[in-house]
Amino acid sequence: MWRRDMFGRERDLDEEVQSWFEIHAARHEAHGMSPEEARREARRGFYGPEQVKQQVREERMGAGIESIARDVRYALRALRRSPGFTAVAVLTLALGIGANTAIFSLVDAVMLRILPVTHPEQLVFLTDPGSSGVATESNEDGTRSLIAYTEFEQLRARSTVFSGLFAAQSAPRAGDVFINSTAHPRRARVQLVSGEFFGVLGIQAAAGRVFGPSEDRVPGANPVGVISWAFWQREFAANASAIGQTMRIGDSTFHIVGIAPAGFHGIEVGADTDVWIPLTMQAQAVPGRDYLTPRDTLWLQAVGRLAPGISRSQAQASVNVTLQQILQDWHVREQLHQNILLQSGAKGASGLRDQFSDPLLVLMAMVGLVLLIACANIANLLLARGKARQREIGVRLALGAARLRLIRQIMTESILIAAMGGALGMLFALLGTRALLAFASASISDLSLDVRSDLPVFLFTGAASLLTGILFGLVPALRQTRVDLKQTLSMNQRGAIGSRLRGGRILVVAQIALSLILVTGATLLAHSLRNMLVQKVGFDRGNLLQIAIDPVSAGYKGASLTGLYRQLFEELRHMSGALDVTLANHGLFSGGDSQDEISLDGSPVHGPDNLRSRWTMVGPNYFSTLGIPLLRGRQMDASDAARGARVCVVNETFARILYPGLDPIGRHVTDEYPTTRETFEIIGVAADAKEHRPDEPRRARFYSTLFHPIGTYQSAVVLVRTAGDPSAVGSATRAAIARVAPNLPITGLITVNEQLGRRLVTQRLIADLSGLFGILGVFMAAIGVYGVMSYSMERRTGEIGIRMALGASRIGVTGMVLKETFRMVVLGAAVGVPCAWAASRLIGSLLFGLKPGDPAALAFALAVILAVCGIAAYVPARRASRVDPMQALRCE
Repeated sequence: MWRRDMFGRERDLDEEVQSWFEIHAARHEAHGMSPEEARREARRGFYGPEQVKQQVREERMGAGIESIARDVRYALRALRRSPGFTAVAVLTLALGIGANTAIFSLVDAVMLRILPVTHPEQLVFLTDPGSSGVATESNEDGTRSLIAYTEFEQLRARSTVFSGLFAAQSAPRAGDVFINSTAHPRRARVQLVSGEFFGVLGIQAAAGRVFGPSEDRVPGANPVGVISWAFWQREFAANASAIGQTMRIGDSTFHIVGIAPAGFHGIEVGADTDVWIPLTMQAQAVPGRDYLTPRDTLWLQAVGRLAPGISRSQAQASVNVTLQQILQDWHVREQLHQNILLQSGAKGASGLRDQFSDPLLVLMAMVGLVLLIACANIANLLLARGKARQREIGVRLALGAARLRLIRQIMTESILIAAMGGALGMLFALLGTRALLAFASASISDLSLDVRSDLPVFLFTGAASLLTGILFGLVPALRQTRVDLKQTLSMNQRGAIGSRLRGGRILVVAQIALSLILVTGATLLAHSLRNMLVQKVGFDRGNLLQIAIDPVSAGYKGASLTGLYRQLFEELRHMSGALDVTLANHGLFSGGDSQDEISLDGSPVHGPDNLRSRWTMVGPNYFSTLGIPLLRGRQMDASDAARGARVCVVNETFARILYPGLDPIGRHVTDEYPTTRETFEIIGVAADAKEHRPDEPRRARFYSTLFHPIGTYQSAVVLVRTAGDPSAVGSATRAAIARVAPNLPITGLITVNEQLGRRLVTQRLIADLSGLFGILGVFMAAIGVYGVMSYSMERRTGEIGIRMALGASRIGVTGMVLKETFRMVVLGAAVGVPCAWAASRLIGSLLFGLKPGDPAALAFALAVILAVCGIAAYVPARRASRVDPMQALRCE
């Protein structure tokens, strides 16, 4: 119907124009002109019927839609006539847009996603959203990262600037949950939250109810829980009978009272919570530990909703006054210089945000460069295609088509290509995002990112497609419509495409410069990762198995804990396949560490700022098991453990800084933490080792005995040096531990090399992806070089034929083409090297063992670009050198 109406209007317009023409011709004939002269004069004053028709169409209601529809139909026909060009352009764009969308999806999930709660902009963290775990309160000045339960109680009771305040366990525990007393456990992440949690967030139960403040006042009194929608779907098959069923967590049975709504995964990004239970059930959910009573146990995130009319700055000032009053009431004067910094709570808590924000932004910049290279490639294709259409454009302009109208029509073709590339790129992005998540999940346990193609991702893809269509289409459209009509119409088709494609060479130079930036960045990041993997960490990482245990949850405390460690040590050291065994309070490359103020006897160093040291509690034979060399004295052994000797070993940096020029053996070091003050005799000096982070700087450290601990600690690791593959003795190790303590939870079993790989997941991810994007950028640049040189050789077939007829050799012709390519590479390098040097400084914080602008990396990148571009240019050069001079001259 619409098409019939449109054709009817066009027919009416033709008749109206023809009628107008006949009227003017009749007027001239009435003044005495012959019919032929009258029609010629009327035609001269008409200014072109097509221009008049176009003006009428543009002024007609709905003409805009008709015009766009015509442009789209014309563009589709033009693209259908050039399937090869269309396929290459769409695929090139799809790769660029797909890579950008995949990385943006991760950026959106990690950094931009807003919590699905009521008015998230009103939420503020009183703690650091990136902090998690359990720590002992420090006497240092500065901003508090976590708070104790006793502090939360006081803040909740005294604060007047919040309409609601809740606390949540900063590190939800991943463990086994037994539903309805079944023997088969379900893996779940359980989080302890205060009774205000759901109310402050504005979360209503999808089924059943949520628990409130009244069920979170008396410790151990309300064993209730709310499960997530995903957990309900997964473990209960979405059965409504889940309400009222029981689940055993820790030592207690909890009743399921409600199901959270779909889409709500908790307040932590990257780690979905399955079960929420009241904070006052801590002792039952986490047996063997007391987190509710101590004032120095920091383990909670605190989140408040600002009261109406209260700004964040006002709330922060009020909260810090309240904190000072609490500390003064408790007579904790050494902590009076601590403060609370309010931070936005709209995006939730996330350790991933601190870990991945910089790498993701770097990757976003790199895929942006890939997309620019893709745009330059397509612009080159359009320029070459436009040269072939010069005569067509000239004829249309000569017939009266407006230049702006032609530009719009050509731009429609470009935007249509971009739209198809964006649609295919969205598919590539979905596949790429899944691959990225699989890679990250293999290295980060319990990673659960909600990466989905929602409105922001679709808007990003749409905007990227539209902008790229304009970016690569505008310049070719302007150049195609800026023609000399007389010269263009006088050319034959061969002459029309015979002019130099200077714009194409400029685009290739830009591609080379952008590719150089990509390859330099990828080289630096890959070299940095290699440095981390091959660096000497001060001990032998091979054949070393690490087993994490949780004796406190099994009821071991005090003397029974020490006895357990002795039994484990003796049992495992005689295990088949074990060369040596030791223990430690922190696992290797686990990230945990401790530091305190110390005092020394016989040291010339003074002042609390200088007398600080890291410390680690270890078992017998720690240094021989790990292969850390002893420089002086001896290591702690089983005899020290048997007699409970308070001895320690210091590292080389400790001896150099705190006992400069002196022998520390026989002297004493005292850990000055007020509640756990202990003094140890130094019996040895060990070489420095990087046990906690592969990029760990040299720091003073002392090693005390785990059998005479500093204060209390929550868990430990067993380290086993094996004769062969350490993963092969995993089952034997579990069996040996079960013989000593059948109920002892084993929370982790991994080789140290695997643990290092997990520690370097961020570096590996950015190195691998930057390498992939670098290869993609160079590949696209090579296509650009090949396209320009092939087109150039095709236009210069006659010239090459004349050269060869006059005696030019094939080698000379090949050299001529390669020389032109070398000029483009040199120009690209002249632009790209300074840009690559500047870009490398922006990623300096991600590099290890390298300086930004490393000459070797720049040289390698230049060599790669030169080699790839040379290969890309050699194919058309070889083809040009095989031209038959007679056939070439005949074509001219």
